[in-house]
Amino acid sequence: MLGARVRGRYFGIVTSGGAFSVGVGMSGRDHAMWFGYVLVAMTGLLATGCGSPVTARHARERSGTPPPVPGATIEGGTDPASLANEATQLPETRRQIVEVALAMTGASAKRLDCSSFAQEVYGRSRLALPRTTRQQFAVGHEVAMSQLQSGDLIFFAFSKRPVDHVGIYTGNGSFVHVSSSTRTVRLESLSKAIFAKSLVAARRFVEP
Repeated sequence: MLGARVRGRYFGIVTSGGAFSVGVGMSGRDHAMWFGYVLVAMTGLLATGCGSPVTARHARERSGTPPPVPGATIEGGTDPASLANEATQLPETRRQIVEVALAMTGASAKRLDCSSFAQEVYGRSRLALPRTTRQQFAVGHEVAMSQLQSGDLIFFAFSKRPVDHVGIYTGNGSFVHVSSSTRTVRLESLSKAIFAKSLVAARRFVEP
């Protein structure tokens, strides 16, 4: 929850799912100050490009992005240990990215969103990423869905924007990301409907 103190009284904005609550009993001047805080807070959330999943309806048609990986499934198991074991066969940098991402699975991500999580994981492997989802999407090397490799970034469109969410592909149709709804680091399958229909692009920052 993000909050602000107005004339000695505390009022909070509940940011989960984009909703917010406002305290009662404020004067007109207090209301004006409060909505100023709301605008600043909501602007910050939108700038990260990691809003809560709303809808993927016609997202790919509007953005002209390619279709998702068809029928992706997790063959090696969804548990981090199984995927980490498979990652030992990867080149060093890719192995580090996958191992760090999997090690963070299940952790609270109150201080991270999807793009800052990707930035953090890559940073631990001594790779610099831009801060926001849109910036990461813009500078990476385009990768066909059929050519995905562990450690690549994958992008989703849950809203009208071309991309608004990012995760780290970990192989076998799985990826790790910060969930906008639970604010935790989660290991997910691309075969899950909400992700399968919203996956729009992939970018590579590490040579094969």
